[in-house]
Amino acid sequence: MAERVDLRGSEQTLLITLFLRERDARSAHPVLGDRFAAEALARVDHDAGALRWFSSDTVTISARARRLDDWARAFLDEHPDGQVLHLGCGLDSRPLRLDRPPGSRWIDVDLPRVADLRRRVYDLPDDVEVVGASVADPSWWERVDTDRPTLALAEGLFMYLPPADVDGVLDRLVAGCAGGVLAFDALSPWVLPVSNAAFGLTSVDTRFTWGLDRDVLRARHPRLRELDDVRVTDLGAQATSGPWHLVYRAFDAVPYLRDAMRLHRYAF
Repeated sequence: MAERVDLRGSEQTLLITLFLRERDARSAHPVLGDRFAAEALARVDHDAGALRWFSSDTVTISARARRLDDWARAFLDEHPDGQVLHLGCGLDSRPLRLDRPPGSRWIDVDLPRVADLRRRVYDLPDDVEVVGASVADPSWWERVDTDRPTLALAEGLFMYLPPADVDGVLDRLVAGCAGGVLAFDALSPWVLPVSNAAFGLTSVDTRFTWGLDRDVLRARHPRLRELDDVRVTDLGAQATSGPWHLVYRAFDAVPYLRDAMRLHRYAF
């Protein structure tokens, strides 16, 4: 029997992401092909009718995850002894999707209610540490091995945090770890009020609170060195063919639309 869960605010979005990945996995031409999504979704009580509202985001969400998977693989190939901080992990099966070197370390972090659900939904290996805490809570950082090369992955996270919390996470990462990589997705500031108005039309009780201003980020965190800046519209175009390919290419030709969400990778 599927488990009924009490998810609040931004926690509710983890079911949207899981639903879209399950939808992608059973499509004729999967983008991500998350083979764990269907079983995980079946274990959680959800309203499929309400989640279908977000179906048009299937390709972009799946393409976003695939690129972050690629960056994680590249990091672990280069640093087999490195550690991955999977921030705001939700019900993402990433540590199961990736082949992780035996000497590496993986830490999943999300709010206690989500972390508990994660442990019940997935059969995670013993070497995956699941931490039930807000990513903005400084106390959990005591678990981080600051001498290891570190990859911090934040997918669908920073836009839900207050700006001060985003800065706090980056301060602890960049100042506390010897070196590594930060990979995250971010919205342009103009997207916040538009998307929040759209959320108001759904049953999802959450709002976006942070958008990326790259000049502000560079000034606030000068140790970060940009490696990649990827348009999600371009990822969508690369992942599709036929009419949808043309749609994403049309989006990519409009500055406001192509800048709405981007993937960023920084070294420090």
